[in-house]
Amino acid sequence: MTRQPQPEPQRVLVLSPHPDDEAIGCGGTLRRHVLAGDEVRLLFLTSGENGGHGAPPEVTAQVREAEARAAADILGFSRIEFWRQPDGHLRVNGNLIGRLQALVKAWRPHLIYVTHPAEMHPDHRAAARLVRQSLSASRPGRPVPVVRMYEVWTPLQRMDEVVDIASEMETKLAAIRAYASQCQVLRFDDAALGLNRYRGEMHCWPGGDYAEIFQWMKL
Repeated sequence: MTRQPQPEPQRVLVLSPHPDDEAIGCGGTLRRHVLAGDEVRLLFLTSGENGGHGAPPEVTAQVREAEARAAADILGFSRIEFWRQPDGHLRVNGNLIGRLQALVKAWRPHLIYVTHPAEMHPDHRAAARLVRQSLSASRPGRPVPVVRMYEVWTPLQRMDEVVDIASEMETKLAAIRAYASQCQVLRFDDAALGLNRYRGEMHCWPGGDYAEIFQWMKL
């Protein structure tokens, strides 16, 4: 009996505008990548320091970065970094584009995850622009990663890919709940549960319990 070749592990780069967006938007899919043996690298563009609901920004940044590390442990990856751009004022500029281009050139990810460009939050829209401008300016002939855009605040109107996360839903919820400072104010865990249930029932044909959906970035 001939043994089927195993798929090569993929390098997966995740851009999260704030600590918690990655868990809410694509936590189940990221867990699937981990279980498949893929290498996941998580980049937080801001530390969410202005989301402290009355706490000082410097304290909030420390809290949310600690929560991000706890959520990453739950999802099963440890390679995370914080770029500490200004929360609420994320700007796409030459320095930031160059920094992302250098990372992509050196690490050569197969897949990139980022928030979609119609998100309500301006930092989420800026993250999508950052990826688009960084990849569009890449040298001709260089392999371009597949970019999957995920939903957080604003549901996607067009979907190009549906991922069944029924087996990963509990882990995803645990990762979201690791962001206790945020879930105490807004029940992001309940919101994600409802949206992923809707996606699973309505879009994971012939019907699944939970799903995440993605839109491909066309460069």
